[in-house]
Amino acid sequence: MQRIKVALGARSYSIVVASGLVDRLSEHLPTGKKALITTKEINKLYCERVAQAIGEHTLILVPDGEEAKQWNVLENLLGGLLDSGLDRGSTIIALGGGSVGDLAGFAASIYMRGIKIVQIPTTLLAMVDSSIGGKTAINHPRGKNLVGSFWQPSLVLIDPLFLETLPTREIRSGLAEVIKYGVINDPELFKLLESKNPESLTAEDMVEIVARCAATKARYVEQDEEDRLGIRAALNYGHTVGHAVEKLTNHDVNHGEGVAVGMVVAALISMEHGLLREKEYQLIIKLIEEYGLPTKLPEIDFSEVVKVMHKDKKAESGNIVFVLPTGIGKAPALRQVGEPTIRKALEANR
Repeated sequence: MQRIKVALGARSYSIVVASGLVDRLSEHLPTGKKALITTKEINKLYCERVAQAIGEHTLILVPDGEEAKQWNVLENLLGGLLDSGLDRGSTIIALGGGSVGDLAGFAASIYMRGIKIVQIPTTLLAMVDSSIGGKTAINHPRGKNLVGSFWQPSLVLIDPLFLETLPTREIRSGLAEVIKYGVINDPELFKLLESKNPESLTAEDMVEIVARCAATKARYVEQDEEDRLGIRAALNYGHTVGHAVEKLTNHDVNHGEGVAVGMVVAALISMEHGLLREKEYQLIIKLIEEYGLPTKLPEIDFSEVVKVMHKDKKAESGNIVFVLPTGIGKAPALRQVGEPTIRKALEANR
């Protein structure tokens, strides 16, 4: 078992990573009424095991994927919490991927002005990224994650055994975020990934990988909890283009796939700015390809990509901000990038 502390004063909490943790949930969960938020599919796979480990609770099912992050789903969820009699001392348990965690976290932040939430991520993407740090949100027709709040979990419980039932495509999607951490902060993680491939990763490897990523995420969150200082923004490497690609393909390109392409485009821009060497650019591309992720943009209109990026919540005063890698395992740079440079990188990536 590995325990990582997110030190945020009164809002501090632990991230616990261990195989078999799913059977020992009651050892870690707070007392009081509980509501378990999950999807129909996850409930089918784990309902008996999780229900036994949690004890008495109310089960509320929500849609899978981005369909969960809608106003009407949030309203129905809040109604379910009221019907179940949850009060200020109660706890929401989010069991699922990033969308379930985002929705349940936002609901926890506004239900009775805020109640506890425990995140139990079941996807690699959620384990290494979205379950940690307190960013909660639902989508708006004009963009992804535009309506939300910062609401830190009380606890994050991560069991890599959940990954055994995850489709290969979803594993690879999560590995895009893992590669991101290697590029922006952890050269040893990058080397570990280079020495392996998706098929050779063992259960022990996954515990190590998840724990390293969680520790990196925790350190960024501690320094810049609400993403106002430009420190935590480094975690958005690959996301500027990635979110635009997701939206313009109606999520046919999933989050990790969009981030993978976005990392390549950002690396091209970084070379244009003289921040990244060609050798390191090639290492990034090689690793992304080795883990079965795309490196090229799909057939979409570049003008639409730029238009969506202008509306992204990370844009500043109408300017598009990119996280630009400066080397493997080195802190990236945040730069406002002009449209001509962006278009040149998009064209080069076609």
